[in-house]
Amino acid sequence: MHLEQLCRQHGLRLTEHRRIVLELLEAATDHPCARELHVRAARDHRIGIATVYRTLNRLAAVGLVTRHMFRDGPSGSMKARYERARAGQHHHLIDVATGQVVEVDDAQLTRLVEAAARDLGYRLVDYRLRLFGEKRERQSFLITPPLRAGLPSSAVPLRRRACQAPRRS
Repeated sequence: MHLEQLCRQHGLRLTEHRRIVLELLEAATDHPCARELHVRAARDHRIGIATVYRTLNRLAAVGLVTRHMFRDGPSGSMKARYERARAGQHHHLIDVATGQVVEVDDAQLTRLVEAAARDLGYRLVDYRLRLFGEKRERQSFLITPPLRAGLPSSAVPLRRRACQAPRRS
C-alpha cells in the first residue's frame, strides 16, 4: 500500500518528515533507534533529532511503527528500537554481546507457543517472545557476568576457564 494511503487510513497526513522516517524504516535491515534514523535521514534531508523523535512517537501511537525496548549490548541499558508495523507475529533474537536485533520468522515456533497456550486451556490473543543469545564463534570460556543483557542471574549460564590449572603461591 502506498505511504500516503497508509497514513490517511490511520488518520494522518503524510508530511515530508513522516515520509522520510517511514521510507528509512522500510529500507532498514536492522531495528534502528531514533539517533540512528536521524543520522540516516540527515545524509539527504534537513531534519532535526527532535523531529525524528516526535515523528516516531506519532507513527507508533497510530500503529504504523512498532517500538521495541531492547537491552543495548554490553552496557545493558534499555534502548527504543523501531520497525515498520507488520501483520503477523514475529520474534526477535538479541545478541547479548552487541545488542544486535535479529528477526526470527519461524512458523514452527509460533505453532509451539499457540499449542502451549491451548494445552493450558487458553486461546492465545497476543504474545511477545524475545530470545537472547551470543554467536558461537564469539563465546568465551570466561565466567559470564550476572545480569548481562538484563537477564536474571539464574538464566545466565556460568562457564569455567578452559583447562587452566589453579595458581600456586
